[in-house]
Amino acid sequence: MGDQETENHLTGFDITVLVIYFILLIGAGFYSMFKYNRSTVKGYFLANRQMPWICIGASLFASNIGAEHFIGLASSGAAKGISVGAFELNAIGIIQLLGWVFLPVFVATGVSTLPEYMSRRFGGQRIRVYIACLYLILYILTKISVNIYAASLFINYAFHWNIYLSVLFVLILTAICTVSGGLASVMYTDTIQAVIMIFGGFVLMILSYKEIGGISELYRRYLNAMPSLINDEQIGNFTTISLNQTSLMNTCGKPTVKSFQMLRSISDPDMPWLGFFLGHTPNTIWYWCSDQMMVQRVLAAQSISHARGGTLLAGYLKILPLFMIIIPGMISRTLYPNIVACNQPSTCESVCLSKRSCTNVAYPTLILKILPTGFKGVMLAVMLAALISGLTSIFNSASTIFTVDIYPNIFSYRRRNITNRELMIVGRVFVLLMTAVGIGWIPIVIQMQGSELYIYMQQVIGFLAPPIACIYLLAVLWTRANERGAFAGLMVGFVFGLIRMVLEFSKQPPLCGEKDTRFWFIRNIHFMYYALFLFWLTFFTCVIVSLCTQPPTKEQLNRTTFWTRNQKSDLERMHMKDNIDHKTSVPSHTFNNKEVSPSSSVHYDKITNGVEQSQPEIFLPKTSSFGPGTLLISRDGEDDVNSIRINTARTTSTDDVYRNTKINPHMHSQTSIPNDSSGRIEESKGCDILILLKSCWTWFCGLDDGQNDLSDVDENHQQRQTMNEAHDFMLQHREERPIIKWILNANLIFLILIEIFLFVVFSLPVKYTFWRT
Repeated sequence: MGDQETENHLTGFDITVLVIYFILLIGAGFYSMFKYNRSTVKGYFLANRQMPWICIGASLFASNIGAEHFIGLASSGAAKGISVGAFELNAIGIIQLLGWVFLPVFVATGVSTLPEYMSRRFGGQRIRVYIACLYLILYILTKISVNIYAASLFINYAFHWNIYLSVLFVLILTAICTVSGGLASVMYTDTIQAVIMIFGGFVLMILSYKEIGGISELYRRYLNAMPSLINDEQIGNFTTISLNQTSLMNTCGKPTVKSFQMLRSISDPDMPWLGFFLGHTPNTIWYWCSDQMMVQRVLAAQSISHARGGTLLAGYLKILPLFMIIIPGMISRTLYPNIVACNQPSTCESVCLSKRSCTNVAYPTLILKILPTGFKGVMLAVMLAALISGLTSIFNSASTIFTVDIYPNIFSYRRRNITNRELMIVGRVFVLLMTAVGIGWIPIVIQMQGSELYIYMQQVIGFLAPPIACIYLLAVLWTRANERGAFAGLMVGFVFGLIRMVLEFSKQPPLCGEKDTRFWFIRNIHFMYYALFLFWLTFFTCVIVSLCTQPPTKEQLNRTTFWTRNQKSDLERMHMKDNIDHKTSVPSHTFNNKEVSPSSSVHYDKITNGVEQSQPEIFLPKTSSFGPGTLLISRDGEDDVNSIRINTARTTSTDDVYRNTKINPHMHSQTSIPNDSSGRIEESKGCDILILLKSCWTWFCGLDDGQNDLSDVDENHQQRQTMNEAHDFMLQHREERPIIKWILNANLIFLILIEIFLFVVFSLPVKYTFWRT
């Protein structure tokens, strides 16, 4: 009893490791808070587009490999063998599809979220709002709930901590990391957590390989890894099993030789190769190429070359789960069959509180039994890193979608009055809301009785994601697709996917020895083949409706497809013309109160939205009390400088100077220029301590009082600025050195060859492979 208590309690070394982990985590968050401007939408949600390739690759990997991967992949490995590794290998090539096909289009449009891209591509708001809402639903069903369940399962099984308090603590820490630092904080903490996960995973992998005695020994013993009729001290809660259960124990869940073959026949119930390549690939495209959580990381890159370097690094790291998680899960079943290979409802419930199976405890069991005393804290840090990295990514992406795509549409009647500060507050409050949703899901996920957590995730994605992947592919690659066709395809695909999901989860799979009473449709049609059906149903619906309706306009195709991503827009040409006009119109001498020449006015022509801008623009000189380079717009279109408002569209070169000026933040309203140069706006007075506390709180939350309201920014100027930033970002790729392009393309080819090689080697029949020898 004493040994068991020691086994399930942390030592001083374990606690030290955890303290070091939290110090590194908090330090990375504060580093990002000091380094990056978090008071703007782009700064908070896209890290000012300044992330290097190594942070992007590590963040992609850490965001993907959450706690559900450690628990779920090891569980599927223990139950069915290496077949689940196909999901990981398939992602290697799809990630590169993001870097080389989708990303240039997303960057060219200058969007912050993928639903925003759909609005740019097709026009209107209904597709944008629908996809944004569907993303949030998918995050709850496949990411938040599963992550929380996996982490709570590990913590409870390994350390007997209270589930609610443990998960509540982790969720609060996750919310703090996400709220305070934005995407920059998330990506820096992801980088640290990726290192911790890889290090801890490698340690456990090496020790487990050493414990089993090699691959050939794993092959021999895994095929016979079934629970025995012994009173094992590890279990202790059962001593006898009836005779009819004894006969079932020899058949239920017994491994076969196919467990060592990744891709199998087209009728295989676990991994049919045809259904995998044609049915699961659309799911992978959605996850890596059109899911906000993943694409948001590459959108934050310094340049496209850094983004592609990050996808290549993530591709290399995706090779690891097969050897670092799945095969150790098989070893866990082999070493401890009475726990992991349990197949009787009454026995399993006494072992792991689940009647269906105990394969979900394969990885925690391996940690408890193999790791030496004092190293459990390391693996607890690994699991916490996996959980926090996954949840921070989910929370940040979900808040981005809600803030940019849903909130402005909910309050569309006051869209022009929504301030930048308001959006920042909404984003942070929504993170807290998602945290509350996660806490509310704890009782639900504890009751989940699925034996393979990872397969549950793939099923939900397979029922809802294929229509989204299909529409994104058509939007990027087919210029004839229009809004009506895309919306029709999404609706049809969603209805059929929802029908299958309701039928799938209305009845649980049978327990060992029970008759399968599910619908014939569910029993005999693999979910991957149904995902294939959903993809092509959406495809043909979108194509037929698009061909029967009007084609998209030139504005909708401008830079929004792979074939038109390098086009120059009318807005750019007008911006170039405006720059020339401004150079000739801005006076070279200092303005007095009435020295505003009518020649300084600049009139805009009609732009894409058909709104004519007739307000004259005047840049004040450096001696102006309003700040150098301040852009003034007359209220009534006349050159009456006694009745003007300040436009916040300042140039980058004057932005820093402007922030240092003592200007009242409410000066965007109608105001008058004083008749004497000494008439400056007084600073607000108050208690110095309260001002200091307010400044600290504002900095911590990334809310800059001096930031401008959205209502002050001319919409056409803002759109021009966004498009020009995207164009400049594209130019960085064109101007990069040829050696960089050569290295990236060479690594792309090499990585694809590695993927093909691994698929071939692990999909051959066992008699042709290395398993037995």
